[in-house]
Amino acid sequence: MPSLPPSLYVVSPNGQQCCAGQYTLLAEESANGHPLWKQAGGNFWLYSGNNGMWIIGGQDAKKKKFDCSRGMLFNKVLHEGITPDNISGVWLRLDGEAFVEDTEITVTTNLHILRSLRIISPNGQQRCAGEYILLVGEVANGEPVWKQKSGRSWLYSGSNGSWIVGGSDAKEKSFACSKGVIYCKHPHGGIMPDKVSSVWLRLDGSKFHEDAAIMVSIKPSPLYVLSPNGQQRCAGEYVPVADKMVNGQPLWEHISGKCWLYSGSNGMWIIGGSDARERSFQCTRGVIYRKTIHAGLTPDKMVGVWMRLEGDTFREDAAISVSRKPTSLYVVTPTGQQRCAGEYVLKAGEAVHGQSVWRQKKGAHWLFSSRSGTWVIGSSDAKDGKSQHLGSLHCEVPHKGLNPDKVGGPWMWLDGDSFREDPNIFVSTVLNRPAKLRVTSPHGQQRCAGEYVLAVGEAANSQPLWKQMGGKYWLYSGTNGMWIIGSSGAKEKNFECSRGVIYSNTPHGGVMPDKIEGCWLRLDGEAFREDSAITVSAKAGMLDEQAA
Repeated sequence: MPSLPPSLYVVSPNGQQCCAGQYTLLAEESANGHPLWKQAGGNFWLYSGNNGMWIIGGQDAKKKKFDCSRGMLFNKVLHEGITPDNISGVWLRLDGEAFVEDTEITVTTNLHILRSLRIISPNGQQRCAGEYILLVGEVANGEPVWKQKSGRSWLYSGSNGSWIVGGSDAKEKSFACSKGVIYCKHPHGGIMPDKVSSVWLRLDGSKFHEDAAIMVSIKPSPLYVLSPNGQQRCAGEYVPVADKMVNGQPLWEHISGKCWLYSGSNGMWIIGGSDARERSFQCTRGVIYRKTIHAGLTPDKMVGVWMRLEGDTFREDAAISVSRKPTSLYVVTPTGQQRCAGEYVLKAGEAVHGQSVWRQKKGAHWLFSSRSGTWVIGSSDAKDGKSQHLGSLHCEVPHKGLNPDKVGGPWMWLDGDSFREDPNIFVSTVLNRPAKLRVTSPHGQQRCAGEYVLAVGEAANSQPLWKQMGGKYWLYSGTNGMWIIGSSGAKEKNFECSRGVIYSNTPHGGVMPDKIEGCWLRLDGEAFREDSAITVSAKAGMLDEQAA
């Protein structure tokens, strides 16, 4: 007998739905010389009948100590010791007085159970709406249970085999009931609440009524908006507003707190500002909108062109996009492996180990997922599994599908043959870059002094660069990873060099020029000398470059 799965999950959507759910191995019991699983929180067993077939049966089989072949589901192939999840034959279910083959019945060891679900109920029982969190380890009638995050409602599988939203009275009965105010019309048969196709019913007074507006869905993900041609203040990261629905749909707020992505009263997705918020979003006010009715599709699932306000009119802008993955990420690593710092751009359509991939802008490094499920920054060989090293940087904590900027664990950098933990390494969708810098150099190279303005939209070696106002000098990141002040000679090489007359004495690792520690060096004759009088400071005003 192969290794025994501690849990099995049965799905039976077309009939005998009461048999669906999680089954737990009874380690000290057996049936006809084979392992036995019991429905968690239920009264069904998955056992080997005396005919050598896998069967799902109830109390009548239990009373016979499983010395029988009684049940509602069975696999018609003699298993010969193969576990139920690996048996190849078709399952049959009792339909009236006869058994029928049902190819949709499955027994598996892997069931994707969502840790968070969102319920929408705009027409009534609104107190049941909001986010529900999975209660790990708790089972009702063989199925998982979710609890309302900011309320006293539970989403559970009733004893009638339907998904139900109920209150404390159901909880007090340990969910061995079918009590609730919202329920799915048909038994689910092991299909998760967000996947059932049946309509939901809602208690209205003393009667239940079908309500097509009730939805159970995955908690909205953060969204990233790109708008390079205009209305750039709307670009960046939007996070779902907890327990807030607008016109029956989720609401997202820009991390700056100044823009919102919402469903307008016309059924279209709109990005608007404080004027829309003041109207509680019961309007169609905004500067970017999607010109077709969404019909419940989230903004990132919409196909077609967005419209952008330009002057007094809206124009189509094919460059606007809304996605669940940031198109750019910024890596800061000041202590080691500084060449990994800079901007990383999403490679659309490319994946490694099932996760998105970002490539260093004008660089040789990649940000990707390892086989073990951690984020890694390394070379193309590391990405393709051709290197003995995991990468140059990696996060210790498994990402579990979270984007690199959302994983809370520490990062490590490769120091020789071992990795060193470094709390100063971080990955973000936001790079706070000064709009203006002031350079002073009183003892030499005075022509480099003055005000430098950020060259918006330009980059040098994955880093921003600044142009001297009224002069010919540039402050840029050289190929050696140091901040450098150079002239038109560096510009002519597209900054793919380390040419200049002033530079920082250590690689910056993504730290901005006004934040770099240590002395600067300047060219004095034919040699560079440290000069503690050289300063680079930020003028009032920062440009928050928020990756879309």
